[in-house]
Amino acid sequence: MKRNRMALLALLPLVPAVVGFLSGPPGAAASSSGNRLRQSREAAFAGSRGCLGCHAGIEPIHASEAVQISCVQCHGGDASATVRAGAPPGSQGYEAALVAAHVQPRFPERWPRRPAAAAPGGTAGRVSSANPERSYTLLLAESPEFVRFVNPGDLRVAQETCGPCHQDEVNRVLKSPMTTSSIFFGAAGYANGVVGQKVSALGESYSREGRGQAIRPATPPTPEQLARGALPATVPLPRWEIVQPGEYFRAFERGGLLAPSSFPDLGNPNREDEAGQPDIRLSSRGRGTGLRISPALINLQKTRLNDPHLSLLGTNDHPGDYRSSGCTACHVVYANDRDPANAGPYAAFGHSGESATGDPTIPRGEPGHPLRHAFTRAIPTSQCMSCHMHQPNSFVNTYLGYTMWDYESDAALLWPKTQKYPTEAEKRASLDANPEGAAPCGRIRPSWAAWRT
Repeated sequence: MKRNRMALLALLPLVPAVVGFLSGPPGAAASSSGNRLRQSREAAFAGSRGCLGCHAGIEPIHASEAVQISCVQCHGGDASATVRAGAPPGSQGYEAALVAAHVQPRFPERWPRRPAAAAPGGTAGRVSSANPERSYTLLLAESPEFVRFVNPGDLRVAQETCGPCHQDEVNRVLKSPMTTSSIFFGAAGYANGVVGQKVSALGESYSREGRGQAIRPATPPTPEQLARGALPATVPLPRWEIVQPGEYFRAFERGGLLAPSSFPDLGNPNREDEAGQPDIRLSSRGRGTGLRISPALINLQKTRLNDPHLSLLGTNDHPGDYRSSGCTACHVVYANDRDPANAGPYAAFGHSGESATGDPTIPRGEPGHPLRHAFTRAIPTSQCMSCHMHQPNSFVNTYLGYTMWDYESDAALLWPKTQKYPTEAEKRASLDANPEGAAPCGRIRPSWAAWRT
């Protein structure tokens, strides 16, 4: 345990540090914010002229008339690209203007295409504007310019888009546990032998280029702040293949009945040991060698017991999981819940993640779009549930009167009368939507598409 702790602390100098990012460049925010707040309607329209040629009817992102912001100030792109009057969607001129105006993805083949059923005017095959399903870390591989175009509120670019007017808020979100998951990673890391201290030193954070980074406040916490739970720094999770598993995991490792002095071998039958298993439980050459990995870390990084929180998009594949990332994960509302007690007035829009915007370019009936192109501070409880519903140790559905399934008293609702024997593909499909290990053998829908009908 002590070795693991020292190894983690040794990573601190090797991880890109965010030194001083909590205060921002001196004067930059005030200057840019002042320009935006004093910007005239005509100046804002000049930065949106080409965009509004197609997106006529789109809602202003800010409800206040006092704030005038152009499309390109948030999204980037080229507002001077225009479509010839009368050019229909799908025509050569229309598509050429679209490519010129929109920031293009670095990996277009990895983004979903608009299906023919939801593609107006011959635009089938174009990269869809809907949030992709289960994109996971795809945003980290994309260019910052495309991330900004898709979602100006993403934390990789929020300093440039939201920060000029809302610098303090952006700073708080970047170090918030809703972004770093430091509470969860710290507890799971200590409980599973990844680190040897209860005070968390682990946190999720990504640089503008999509690389994991450490967070260090510009001003170190005072002793009083540390006593109240402030962290002096956080670092990303170490790689699972270079961290020695906790000592108590040795009991679960097969093989190792013999302890030869040579380097462990795999797949070389030994009549005195279990065939095909490594002939030593823990590596004799240090961390991450001899095919020994940290089970706790590979589970944290690969299965992701919790949502990726604010750094990445939601899964956007079934009701309750439609959301964006960063600032817009909260302040832009999606159709997630039909219950007025949970969603308030937004319940009238259903739970299929479909849009109710006035923008004619957004197809109706396609999931993965926000309700409107507008920020709000009237955030419904259903929006919170898009993150806080997946893990019993962090879900807050109990505040809505829900409880977890009881496997015995609710057995008739959970288990089929005939034993199911799912294939590996069926297990994977089920566990992708519900990480509960018993789900593949229970009454779980094979596809969440059924919820949309």
